[in-house]
Amino acid sequence: MTEQTALDFRLASRLFAYPDEASAAEVTGLRAAGAGGAEPAVAPLLAALERASDGSLEAAYLSLFENGAGRTSLHETEYGRMRAMSKGNDLADVAGFYQAFGLAHGEGEMPDHVAVELEFYSVLLVKQAHLHEAGDAEGVSIVEAARRDFLAEHLAPLAFALAARPALTGDALYGPAALFCSRLVAAECESLGITAAPLDPFAVDPEATSEMACGADDLVSIKPRRNQT
Repeated sequence: MTEQTALDFRLASRLFAYPDEASAAEVTGLRAAGAGGAEPAVAPLLAALERASDGSLEAAYLSLFENGAGRTSLHETEYGRMRAMSKGNDLADVAGFYQAFGLAHGEGEMPDHVAVELEFYSVLLVKQAHLHEAGDAEGVSIVEAARRDFLAEHLAPLAFALAARPALTGDALYGPAALFCSRLVAAECESLGITAAPLDPFAVDPEATSEMACGADDLVSIKPRRNQT
């Protein structure tokens, strides 16, 4: 069950990654492995991602998530009334989770991007499953504690905030993906006894949330965005 859940989280990560050929190829592989089989509502987005090489989804992704004051940011640190003051610390905290599991490397999205956070959680699930199979009770306990903390402090508040954003939930392609993501996260919260509130959906102001350098802003295997404004 944990490995199936890990596949679903990995798929959710790819749904919110930049829609390039690499993401499209991985989506195809994940679907073949059974990821997201219980979520037919995401079928239109999956089909669009599998055609991502023709650039048809690129403009929609940039318009919804990247461009303009009305965009729906996929970055955790662009929500909350104190975001301008806490962004550096929050980025460092998220990056610290990744570094603790040896996942800092190369080029990639900012660590607070929902695609990166979902991918990291899928890695934790796989690690815990392998440790359980190996009979490593201490290792299982460590990873489960990390799952709890990461869900409560980062992934769940972000996922629930995105699922409540009208511009996102009203989108024919990405709206079902946001609900799929929030349901995955909610099920994990329930299984671990976690209660998490969504991040404050305070209006995203690009000028107030300009990108800040972080010591570990290139993490996991998410490719950097293109055509940014």
